Amino acid sequence: MPLIAVRDLDVVFHTGASSVNSVRGISFTIGKSEVLALVGESGSGKSTTGLTLLGLHPPAKASVKGAIRIRCKDGSDLDVIGASERRMRRLRGNDIAMIFQEPMSSLNPVHRIGYQIVEALRTHRSMPRSKAWARALELLTWLGVPSPEKCLVSHPHQLSGGMRQRVMIAMALSGEPALLIADEPTTALDVTIQAQIVDMLKALQRQTHMAMLFVSHDLGLVSQVASRVLVMYAGQIVEEGPLPDVFVRPRMPYTRALMRSRAELGAGRRKIQPIPGNVPNLARLPSGCTFHPRCPHSVSGLCDTDPPVLERADEGWFVRCHRWREIDAGEA
Repeated sequence: MPLIAVRDLDVVFHTGASSVNSVRGISFTIGKSEVLALVGESGSGKSTTGLTLLGLHPPAKASVKGAIRIRCKDGSDLDVIGASERRMRRLRGNDIAMIFQEPMSSLNPVHRIGYQIVEALRTHRSMPRSKAWARALELLTWLGVPSPEKCLVSHPHQLSGGMRQRVMIAMALSGEPALLIADEPTTALDVTIQAQIVDMLKALQRQTHMAMLFVSHDLGLVSQVASRVLVMYAGQIVEEGPLPDVFVRPRMPYTRALMRSRAELGAGRRKIQPIPGNVPNLARLPSGCTFHPRCPHSVSGLCDTDPPVLERADEGWFVRCHRWREIDAGEA
């Protein structure tokens, strides 16, 4: 059985007189100790998906349909959608934790770092304050924070971006979650710190055997971490499969375009090819395939009229495209 199973997840945000369908009927599973990558351009629905798994959308502003079933550490099976806020508070941090995209806006600026980590520990582990403080110090030391004692008595603005990100990881790990959602964990960090954070997450995942949902638009980082990948576009999954296979021979034209738009190192590197056009407005999606206005393989009368379904291309490999077979055969 998977650790978490998402079925036909649909998220609609209500904005005044209109509604925006941010996530549209996606389904996926994450197994115990598995690292699943969720990739796509900004605005594709990646962060919305991660936040929905934790039930963090205000009911007054968003309606969520479908099913999100998780096997909790206490042996129970919970559907996140429809669960009470009291039950969700027990779930967050304990069974599922999240590293948010921007630590400066996620950490409380008026409280010292030690207070914030200790609060998380006392909430989820029921520790006395002295023991929680010692555990916070241990976590920061484990994560390679220099002068961890000084870090604990500092405010967030006194730390560098890399240190704040390590603090966020320490808070996420404090409850020893079964699933860690890493939402763009290296955003706004320089490449050296990015590499350190990714290496740290890989090591932590191997040591703790936790599952991970790694959300990113950086395909280079994703290739170092995950074993399976979901590619999202305009709120839908457009390709899913084993990461090495998808990255070597993508079948969906959008995935192909993503691969061509990434930078490469080495003597054989090629010229970057940007994807033409823009991600569609989710309030005014194009008819048919949502990628057809930007797709070089689009055919009038088919791609612009009939929405493609996610169909099986191979064992564990799914593609949402009318023409993927002929495109794949033409480039084999």
